[in-house]
Formats: sequence, structure tokens, C-alpha cells
Amino acid sequence: MLLRILFSFILLISFAAISWGQEVSITSNPSGADIYVRSSSEKEGVKIGKTPFKMPLGELINNYVKTNTFVLELKKDSFTPYRVLLAKTATVDIDLVANLDPAVDLSRIKEYDRLISDLFEVQRLIRSKNNASAITSLDELEKKFPEFSIIPELKGTAYYLDKQVDKALSFYRRAFTLNPENVDSYKMKVYLEKSLGIKSDIKK
Repeated sequence: MLLRILFSFILLISFAAISWGQEVSITSNPSGADIYVRSSSEKEGVKIGKTPFKMPLGELINNYVKTNTFVLELKKDSFTPYRVLLAKTATVDIDLVANLDPAVDLSRIKEYDRLISDLFEVQRLIRSKNNASAITSLDELEKKFPEFSIIPELKGTAYYLDKQVDKALSFYRRAFTLNPENVDSYKMKVYLEKSLGIKSDIKK
């Protein structure tokens, strides 16, 4: 699966002798994918249409194929390209059904990697009692990743260790609101509410 995501799926179909009466039929899920033809050694191909698509095999080979093998490539925005390697000498209909995989957002993965690294640094700052720097870093991270409950949870921890209990409680509440399965934030929320004599405004 990983190889298909990174490099696309390549399928080799070989045949014996050419028959010009055969047909190429290409459909995709989802439909509307652009279809390109290129030789196996080329990086760019010639666009011949969109899915669903039909063309006589002889016409396809005569107009677009100059080598013994060629690639049919399907491209659609937000999906991983789908490639099929074919031999020029075909004797049967080519009926290709392509299920396109959603493309992986590699840039977002890199952002998550940086987030994890930054959170480790924040934890180091908290352990070294540098809570002010930890909170400053978490403020920046919260702007980029407002949906992650771990960020307000760590802010709550930093404020709590800095003896700013009211602020700590507000961030534990926020973390729990973002993720009701965040058990640690829930426990700290309940503990601080009881310590401060505050009635809970969020129930699990």
C-alpha cells in the first residue's frame, strides 16, 4: 500500500499480436480523471481525454504509441495518479477500471512531524520550570493547530505549575471540550474545580 501511495500502482499486461478491431475502455472511481498516454521512458504524456473513455485500440496505438510499451496514466486533483503499463501488441479489448486513492498530503505530514518535535521541546521547558517560554511556544502552536487538545492541555499544565490556577483551569476545560476523550484534562479540570469550589460547566 505504501508503494502505491508514493509511486502509484503499475500493472504490466502483455499480449501476442495486434488486432485493430479491439477497443480500449477506461473508467475510474471517481470519474472525470484526465487520461494521458506516454512511453515508459517519458515523464510527460499526451492527454487523450477523461474518464469514462472509449477508443479503438488501433487508433490509440496508431496516433499516440511510438514504442513497444506505453503507459496509460490517470490523474485527478487530490488523488494519487494511477498508471498502467501496456504492451503495444494487444489482441483483446482493454477494459480498465481504476479506483483512485486519495492523495496523501505530505506537506501536512511534515507539519505534524514539526508539531511533535515542538511539543517535546515544550515538555522539556516545563520540566525545567521554564513555564513562561513553554506558554509562549504553545501560543504559537495553538494558532497553527487549534484542533489539537494536547496544546491547551500543556498550557494548562504550565499555568498550573506557575501557580496561575484560574488560567490553568480554563485551558484544561478547553482541552476537554476539544477532545472529550482526553482523560488527563478531564481529571485536572475536575480537581481544580473542586479545589476552587467552582461548579463544573462541562459534564462528561
